[in-house]
Amino acid sequence: MILVIKKGTEESRLENLIDWLKSFGVEVHQSKGEYETILGLVGDTSHIDIDLLSGLNIVEKVTRISEP
Repeated sequence: MILVIKKGTEESRLENLIDWLKSFGVEVHQSKGEYETILGLVGDTSHIDIDLLSGLNIVEKVTRISEP
């Protein structure tokens, strides 16, 4: 699963999101670019609600890479 984080998101809010995602037992790989931050989730993401993630105000876009 790939999450694109909105530009200008406070670092503390991003870290809270990463910690919360890790609580589901997945690895979170962060890639910070000049214009956007991308989080790659590695592991079983089938129990993470994609609609909930999409509704977070710091998340711009969520893409599931493989079906559960």
